[in-house]
Amino acid sequence: MQVATSNIIKSPINLKSSKEWSFANVGRAETNYITHSYHRYPAKFIPQIVQKLIYEYTHPNDIVVDPFGGCGTTLVEAKLAGRKSYGFDINPVAKLITQVKITPIKPETLNNSLNKFINIYKVTPPISPVINIDRITYWFDTHIIIELNRIYNAIKALKNYKVRRFYLCAFSHILKNCSRWLMKSTKPQIDPNKLIPAPFDVFLHHLRSMINRNSQFYSILQQNGISEVETKMRISDSTKKLPIPSNSVDLIITSPPYVTSYEYADLHQLPLLWFGNDHEYFKKWGRHAKDFDNFRKKFIGTSLRKKSRSKTLNSPTAEKIIMQLSKKDVGVCNNVTHYFSDMNKSLNEMFRILKPGHKSCIIIGDTMLQGSYIANSQVAAEQMQNIGFIPAKFIKREVSNKLITPWRDSENGKFTNKNNPKKKKAYEYEYIVIMEK
Repeated sequence: MQVATSNIIKSPINLKSSKEWSFANVGRAETNYITHSYHRYPAKFIPQIVQKLIYEYTHPNDIVVDPFGGCGTTLVEAKLAGRKSYGFDINPVAKLITQVKITPIKPETLNNSLNKFINIYKVTPPISPVINIDRITYWFDTHIIIELNRIYNAIKALKNYKVRRFYLCAFSHILKNCSRWLMKSTKPQIDPNKLIPAPFDVFLHHLRSMINRNSQFYSILQQNGISEVETKMRISDSTKKLPIPSNSVDLIITSPPYVTSYEYADLHQLPLLWFGNDHEYFKKWGRHAKDFDNFRKKFIGTSLRKKSRSKTLNSPTAEKIIMQLSKKDVGVCNNVTHYFSDMNKSLNEMFRILKPGHKSCIIIGDTMLQGSYIANSQVAAEQMQNIGFIPAKFIKREVSNKLITPWRDSENGKFTNKNNPKKKKAYEYEYIVIMEK
C-alpha cells in the first residue's frame, strides 16, 4: 500500500501490504533469469522490484546508481532497460560477480572456450597450492584443495580476460558447495556430515548453465541495441564520498545491509580467502584475506565494530531503539548505534549525488534484536527527511515464501519449518522507502 506524503513518518508496521509490489506469483526461476543466477548472494532483492522502479522513474540513457551494489541486480536491470548505471560496494567479491553479470560475451566465444578449458584442465597437474592462509585448510579437505587448485590453474591459463573472469565467477560460486560449509546456514559453520561433490563436475555443471544464460543476455541486448550502454561497478565505501559528481544521478535504487542479521564478510569469505591466497594474480585481495578480521569491521551492519565516540543518528525512532537496547545489551546497542550512524552517512551521500526532483528508493526490512523491534525502514525514512528528502511513497510488500523460507532456527540461524519449536519468522515483510530530492 502506498502512503500519502503527510503520513509517511508514521510507523509502517500497520500498513497493508501491496499486492502490486509483492510479486506473489514470481518464483525462484523468474528471479534467477539470465545472469541473475550466476552466483549465490545473501539477502539480495528480486529483479522485479528494480525493473518496476526503473521504468516508473527513469527514461532511456538516464543514470541509475546503487550505493550498496552487492551482486549487481540493479545494474543488470538498468542495462536491460537501456539506462546507464554505476554500482559501488566495499567487497571485491561483489565487484567480481557484478562485472561478470553485466558483461555480455559473444556466445561463440564462450562455447569455443569450453573445449579449450577442458583440454587445458586435462594436462594441468593436480598439485596443492602454497597455503598462505590457514582458514583454507579449515574449510576444505586436502584432496578437495588439490582438485580446486587444478581447476583454478586451468582457468588462469585462459588467454581472453573476459572469459577468464567469467570462469573465475563460476569457480567462486562452487567454493561453498565444495567446502565443509553447512549449506543452509546463514552463519559460517562446519557440516560434519556433508557429502562433498566432485569439484570438476560441479564446476562444469554451473559453467554450462552460465554459458546458456549469457547467450540469453547477449541476445536481448543485441536485439534492443543496448549492448554498449555504460554499466560499471567500483569498490567504494558508501559511508564516504562516492566517486561520482553531485547532482548527477537520475535514480538511486539500493537495498542496504540489515543490522547484525548477516556478517556479510563472513558469508563471502571462501572466494576472498581462495583468491587472496594467490598474491600474484589477486594482489589487492591478499591484504583483505590476510587481515580478514580488520576487513570484516568495514562492513555496515557488522557486530564487530569497536565503540565510537562520534555518532549521528538523525532519527527520533533510532534514539528510542537505542535507549531500549541500552537497558538489555550494551554490545548490541553499540552495534545498532553504529549501523544507524553509518546509514545516515550513506543517505547523506545519496542526497549529494542525486539530481533535484529525482527519486531515491531504499528497499529495507525490519528486524528483531534482543526482543526489540528494530524499525529500520522507519529510521531510514526519518533520516532521509531530516537530510532534506521529500517523502514520495512508502510501500509495504510481503516477501514471498516461494523465494525465501520465512522460518529459521533461533539458535543456529538455519532454515527450518513451522514445526520447529525454536523457529522464528524472519523478513516476512520489507519496505520500499521512496523519497525525492
